[in-house]
Parts: sequence; structure tokens; C-alpha cells
Amino acid sequence: MLLRATLSAGAIAALCLLPAPGAANESGCVSSFDATRDYFPDKVESKYGSGFDIRYTGNAKYIRNNISGESYVLYQCGTPMPADAQATPANSLQVGNWTKVAEVPGTRVALDSAAASAALELLGLQDVVAASYERFLVTSPCMQKRLAGLPRIQQSQDAQARRRRNSSSSGRLARRVAYDLAGSDVQWTFTTYGMSDPRSFAVNPESATDLLGKAEWIKFVAAFFNREAEANRVFGDIERSYSATRERLAAQATRRTVGFARYNKVANGTVLGWTVEQPDAWVVSGLADAGMVAHAGPATSFTDTAGFRDATANWDVLVDSSIEPLARGGSTIPQWQDLLAGYGLSDSAGARGAKTLPYLAASSIYRSDLVSSYQNATDYDEHLQLRADLLLEDFGHIAAAPSGTTATTWYRNMPLNVNVNWVSAADCAS
Repeated sequence: MLLRATLSAGAIAALCLLPAPGAANESGCVSSFDATRDYFPDKVESKYGSGFDIRYTGNAKYIRNNISGESYVLYQCGTPMPADAQATPANSLQVGNWTKVAEVPGTRVALDSAAASAALELLGLQDVVAASYERFLVTSPCMQKRLAGLPRIQQSQDAQARRRRNSSSSGRLARRVAYDLAGSDVQWTFTTYGMSDPRSFAVNPESATDLLGKAEWIKFVAAFFNREAEANRVFGDIERSYSATRERLAAQATRRTVGFARYNKVANGTVLGWTVEQPDAWVVSGLADAGMVAHAGPATSFTDTAGFRDATANWDVLVDSSIEPLARGGSTIPQWQDLLAGYGLSDSAGARGAKTLPYLAASSIYRSDLVSSYQNATDYDEHLQLRADLLLEDFGHIAAAPSGTTATTWYRNMPLNVNVNWVSAADCAS
């Protein structure tokens, strides 16, 4: 069992970045409508590969989430709903491409998105969180503390299966899934995927094409609360920090190769094989900004260690994404001994066969779970999705350490036996 470690200064900064006050957009409902007025003088725009677009017209914001395929019309509370705001009916059988309409600024929302949770904290909007999905987990200690005293909502399904109306799935039956907000005053739920639910809004930084595009989802979340000015300030700080780090790292020109892999283990401990994973576009671009190269090629599975080792023979760094399955369901975070066994390195024969692997010889095997909760939620899925500057710093530390490093905020060095920074609500200082 791991000992609990003290959070690093970088991790605390990531979890507790507080905003400065001030915004020109309305903080509440207006009492009268002026058709000539621009109700949103503070605006945001997506400049990078974020995956969303936003435009403003008088008292409304039109947002397109290109990842979930949804459109959102947000209009100022106290003004009339725009005539062209045609929301998809709640009982629609339409599959995807929903249009959803809501009044802003939001005041009471539910969470089923770790990235949305992080964005709300970065914007100083923790107080708007009024509920969460029953199985939702976060790493942030202060958000853990807040959620502990709030209602948990469930997903509900229509009692009767409905036939999907599109040509590709004609004849296929599917149930409509929604969040059960009946009897609550929660306005909407932030989710991680598009749903046939008029009161859910998807937040998708994990699908951005570059690191700053991921960070721009702070702007997306801010638009639901008229906090565009604050989002521009927070993002601007991240953007400047990222650019300065990228410029500094450009001089290193280390060009180390980073690969991503996992072993595939079942509950009885048997390893069924090994997989070389294809990194996301934002990972490739972030590693390039840090002076490194991501392993190129499609995801490939192997059933023998020799084939896996041949495929990874030129990797300087291995990033592991394996899990340790539990006998009665679920999984836990692997430790170094688990990886040794999982990759077939525990016995002398395995060690001899792997002695030429650069990432093993250089103690350069990492996992992104350095900051985790006791329920195995990781900050990788939370603040890491938005703090592009700190993630680039991690990549830079890895690039500059041919013998492995422990000077990281989120990446845990496995051969050096770095302990997980376990966090709980008790770690919240406020």
C-alpha cells in the first residue's frame, strides 16, 4: 500500500489557481430588454484547435461543439429568447446534432465532466455547482469537499425503447438517456459526451488538436456564466506561460522519442498481451513543442513480448496507461512492481531480453497519475486537460532528463518509484 505523499507546489498551484474579480457582462438577469444593446461586451473566441466555435449577436451566444456535434444557444436572462433559437424537442427521436437552448448566466449546475469541474475552479465558480452525477469523481480536494454535501443525480432512460430515425440504424432500438433533474432546480449538467437530453452540455478538451486548444475550453465553460473577461485573463496567463516555456525548450533540441503503451491484464493476473497506442494529436503537438518526437504509427497489439520489444526498441521514453484489474471488479493504479510483471521484466530472462530497451535503461517510464484521489480519479482527466503550460513543463522536464526525472507535476516516474500524491477533501485549505 502506498504512503501518502505531500502535494508538490506545482500541483497545488494547478488545483488552487484563483481568478481576479471583474467582468463587464451581466452577472444576473436584466430587468428590461433593449434590442439595440450588446449584452456581451466581453467576448471569447477560439484561436487554436479547440473543437468549438462561438459567435455573439446582441443578447445571444451561438456555440457549436464540433466534437459532440451539438449546437447551444445561450441568451441573456431577462431578455426574450431569440426567434431563431429552435431547440430540439425533449422527446425527439433525433440521433445526434441536437440544438439546446439555455438562459445565462448559470447559477446552479450539475457535474459529470472532470474538465468542466476544473474550468469552474479556474474561473472561481465553484459555488454554482449544485449536484453531480452519482458516479462522478474528482481529484481536486476542494471540489471533493463541495460535492460531498450535494445531491447525486442519476441518468434515466425512457421506459419504452424508441426506434432510431436515421438511415444508418434503421430498425435498431435504442433508449434515450438523460439526466434525472426532475424535482431539482439544477439548470443543466456539464457532461463529457453529447446526449439526447436538452439539459446537458458537453465539454471536450480531450479532443482538441493542440495543447492551447485544450486550454481554450476554459472560454467555452465561461460563456455559460457570462465570465468571458475572466476566461480571457486566465487563458492569457496560460498562453503566455506556454509560449515562454516553448521558446525556452526550443533551444534544447533533444529530439527524444516518446511512445505510449499498456499491458492487458485480466482479474486473475494473466497478461493477455501488449498494446502500442497511437497518441492523440494534442500529445504529438505538445511533445514537439517540448523538443521531442511522438512514436508514429497505428495502435498495434502483440501477444508475445519479443514482438512488443521490437516495436518499442527505439523509444527513449515510455508512457504507460495500464490498469491493474481487481478480482471483484474495478481497477487500481499500478506500481513499479506491477509494471515489471506486466511487461514481462520480473524474472531474469525477461530482464535480459529487455536490457537494450532505451526507456528501461534510462529509467524513463512514466504514468500520468501522480496526482490522484483515493477513488483512483486522476488530475490528468481534470486540471491537466486545461493547464497546457504546466503540461508542457512536464514534457520539458522529461525531455531534459535522459536518466529519468521526478521534477514533474503530473507524470510519475515508475523506475524511480515515485509515490502517488493521494489527495482527499481533507487537503482543501478553505
